Amino acid sequence: MKRSFFAAAAIAVALFVSGCASVQKASEADSQQAKTFTPMANKAVLYIYRDETFGSAIKMPVSVDGVIVGETGPKSFLQLAVTPGHHTIMSHTETNPTLDLDAEAGKAYYVWQEVKMGMWAARSLLHRVPNSEGQAGVGKCELLQTLAPALRMNSAAATPAPAPAMPAAEPETNASPTSAPAPAVAADPAMAPASAPAPAVASTPVSAADDVAATTIAPPASGGIAALDDRVSKPMFNAAQDLASRHQCDRLLRVRDVNGDDAHFYSACPGTSTPIEIACHGAACSEAAPHG
Repeated sequence: MKRSFFAAAAIAVALFVSGCASVQKASEADSQQAKTFTPMANKAVLYIYRDETFGSAIKMPVSVDGVIVGETGPKSFLQLAVTPGHHTIMSHTETNPTLDLDAEAGKAYYVWQEVKMGMWAARSLLHRVPNSEGQAGVGKCELLQTLAPALRMNSAAATPAPAPAMPAAEPETNASPTSAPAPAVAADPAMAPASAPAPAVASTPVSAADDVAATTIAPPASGGIAALDDRVSKPMFNAAQDLASRHQCDRLLRVRDVNGDDAHFYSACPGTSTPIEIACHGAACSEAAPHG
């Protein structure tokens, strides 16, 4: 039993330190622009970076206030425009560590995502670091595409400067004596102008906060992270995660379908391109046939 355990652990270590996770990178131009560390007048800029090559085969999802903002890989970073106020950042790995942040407009914040070795899957820690340390770490990384549209830098418009006040009209002291006075409104109802049609009601623009709220409460699509899916009960999730662990597969489960007490998950397995398929009825889970 011990020999099997150590053999499995050795395989896990080898897979953990080899390979390279495929993540969605931004363009080189956007990456260089992000490294100018330009502040925003009405938002805070949040950098979450992972500057290690350790665990390079593992993608690590990151969420802000329950919204997935991206998946990090080795030598990569996220640049996010967040509203002033309290935010909770989570690294979705074996232990799901969190970090609370109180953001102020016009400031930048740097969070280092440290990669750790776990029992069955990767672990991580989140550390807020000083600006100088954070900028040095970000400088060694490449920018990732942000999965949350409301937190993208190019969609977070800066606060516009107030328009200058129009000068008050000067009194006409030199009015020509021959200028004709404005015609009086006719008293006869037949001569009154037709009433103007009622103005159309303008549609209310959708704010960035509404965008985030919509992203948070919308039903998760297929392929979403099971830990963030409100339809998945904790007993069901734990049973499916335990089954994935027994097959030495990633504990980061993704959803194929949830229908009441029945659910179908899948999880990546190191060393193979075929994920494990898991079917659950309540807390009773078993391995399912390959998808498709």
